[in-house]
Amino acid sequence: MAKFASLNKNEDRLFRKGFLPDVALNFTFPAYNRSISEVAQPDGTFEFKETNSANSRVSLSLSQKLPFTGGKITVSNSLNRLDLFGAQRSTSYSASWFGINFSQSLTFFNDMKWEQKIQEAKYNYNNIIYLQKRIETKKTAIKYYFELLKFKNQRTLLNAEWNSASKYKKVISNLISAGKRLPYDSIDVELKLLDIYRNQVFLKKEELLKIKSINSFFNSDFLADSDKLSVPGLAFDLQSADVYIERYLEVHEILRRNNLTGLQKEMKQLESIKYYSANLALGVGFNNAADQYQDIFQNPNQSQNFTISLSVPLLDFGKRKTEYEISKAKYEIESISLDQDKRNSIEKINLLREEIADYYDALKIEKSRADLLQNKLRIMETLLLSQKILYAEYSDIERSAYDTNMDIMNITEEIYNKITDLEKITLIEIVKNDN
Repeated sequence: MAKFASLNKNEDRLFRKGFLPDVALNFTFPAYNRSISEVAQPDGTFEFKETNSANSRVSLSLSQKLPFTGGKITVSNSLNRLDLFGAQRSTSYSASWFGINFSQSLTFFNDMKWEQKIQEAKYNYNNIIYLQKRIETKKTAIKYYFELLKFKNQRTLLNAEWNSASKYKKVISNLISAGKRLPYDSIDVELKLLDIYRNQVFLKKEELLKIKSINSFFNSDFLADSDKLSVPGLAFDLQSADVYIERYLEVHEILRRNNLTGLQKEMKQLESIKYYSANLALGVGFNNAADQYQDIFQNPNQSQNFTISLSVPLLDFGKRKTEYEISKAKYEIESISLDQDKRNSIEKINLLREEIADYYDALKIEKSRADLLQNKLRIMETLLLSQKILYAEYSDIERSAYDTNMDIMNITEEIYNKITDLEKITLIEIVKNDN
């Protein structure tokens, strides 16, 4: 996640640096050239002559993109040295010691402006993806937490069942010793203890595997077998559905710009060259050539250039028109899809808000049920040990109390799941780290 955030910032930084001046210093070290050419003589014969030369060059250039027009301006200078060897041995210099050029598209389509819009949309979109990844990680951690919490709660139940069965076994043993109960009356309790022991062994293995899985997720020994876990609280500041819908609409607009801006650019670009494409280039410079280095800066020659290039499609068999229609259809399809996603997400926000409220009500009922069952369990334990009820009756209530506690955990987990779903849609942090 940290790498993803860093990548997004660096990509945006790199894009914006593309609008800064580009300064380059280039060198060409002596490049040796040898050639043999056929030269006609006055008498009509031909003679082969060898030419040896070396060329060196150094240039400095500065170029700057123009965001407001989409054009480009370049300032450059260069110095060249040419050495001839052999019979015609000589050294000459040439320099274009100042030149400035400007180029501009005349189709009134600013490519740089659109690229800036696309990059801004992409940067904001990647920030949303980053936040959604964080919520997904949080959701996975919550899932692992509740899975392990259920294991630990089940182990607590088995320990409680073991303790109650052991107490009852002692009572039965004393009664059998006193001749008040038959020996086979202890068989049910023995069978119950065997079942509990078997379940404890398998549960222990499952719990250790889950702890190993969680530690792998956190890439460290985050949890140990002895760690105590409690049912997390529900101190959430839930707002009305309208608050979440308003926030989602802001997120949706960012998604919309990311998905549509590139298609808008393509459509506008095709529309701009529908009838013609043209480019303007103009420049001015000073250059000179001399046999001595110090003479190339004296009495320079001035040069100017002015060019307008124009391309008009006379017969393209409707290719440009078809490309434009395809681009327009892609834009409309994506726009419709985004509108459908918006309607579905708004409906889901309303549904999630209602479901969370319903789960809160169900949780209150289950907590009241759990309190009543615990009171009943304490009373029945006294009756069990005084031989006024059967062990099977007590065991049923004990299991009901456990099932109710599991229901409380399941409902609490569902509340967390629904809230994180709501977070992922709206990017509003509801589940705080201190929970």
